Amino acid sequence: MRGSRRRRATDDAGSPSPLVLLGPRGGGLALRDVVGELEAGGALSPGARIAAITAGWRDREANEGLIDPRLADRVVDLELYRRSDRIAEADAELARAHRETRDRLRSLRRAYNLRLHGLVEAHRQLAELRGDASVLRAERGEALAAIRRLDARHLDRVVEIRSEFERRTTLPERDAVRSQRREVAARLEGTEAIVLEGGHVGNLLSRLRLFGGRKLLDGRPVIARSAGAMVLTERVVLFHDRPPWGEGHPEVFDAGLGIAEGLVALPHASARLALDDRTRGARLTARFSPASCVLLDPGHRIDRAGDGWSGGEDLERLDAAGRRVPFRTAA
Repeated sequence: MRGSRRRRATDDAGSPSPLVLLGPRGGGLALRDVVGELEAGGALSPGARIAAITAGWRDREANEGLIDPRLADRVVDLELYRRSDRIAEADAELARAHRETRDRLRSLRRAYNLRLHGLVEAHRQLAELRGDASVLRAERGEALAAIRRLDARHLDRVVEIRSEFERRTTLPERDAVRSQRREVAARLEGTEAIVLEGGHVGNLLSRLRLFGGRKLLDGRPVIARSAGAMVLTERVVLFHDRPPWGEGHPEVFDAGLGIAEGLVALPHASARLALDDRTRGARLTARFSPASCVLLDPGHRIDRAGDGWSGGEDLERLDAAGRRVPFRTAA
């Protein structure tokens, strides 16, 4: 296909394929419009077929009408969620090992959140404490450093547990996995771009890894929405400052695929974050610095631009003081 030849030439020249991260649905930004821009810019052939990954939707997977009705006749859903179920049905040993690993990760997450709550609460109280400025500045710095160390240690443990599972099960060599991966590769043939939808971020990330992770996305323009944008970053951060069950603290959930470097993607930021609380905002920014905490509300968009990122006029990030500021262009 003409588009496939153009994509390979672009890759051979060393230029990365286009990458577009979108906020949740709404805000006047439709997927069809983004696809149209890629076509106009030559990244896609007019009318090109598009692969879709909707594993985060779970049982609603492969409902093309939910992506964009105007693209329905061009979309090929890879059905990663359903295929993972088929793998589990065909390979009971692998399914059992996966459940055991999932239980280990849940235990680790509970322990991490218990420790995280104590450290964040200490940092919050230190922020409100009055006294000698030089003394308190150092203590607040130590409290923040303790949170960062815990985040880093937790992420290392998550990666370690997952890597152990993959080594123990020799995942790529298992018949059921190889069979489903071959079918996915066949469905990818003839497509020029991948749309990565949102939904449940954990389900989406685990299915992407099962089917090759970054390699599955290589060589094609990728448009990722909401949770889809989150899984492409280096660290997947879960957040909700005012959850129904009480006060929440942003937590490191897992390592992402690392394609969207230098960003922490925060979909539904205005609804989920207490953006009027500068102390919380500054703590969030400091925890994940030097990555930019990007507020991806409905209608927001950020594009890879060379070695950096370019956002629209309405796109915002949190600065070091916890304030909402224009994102602009970041290297």
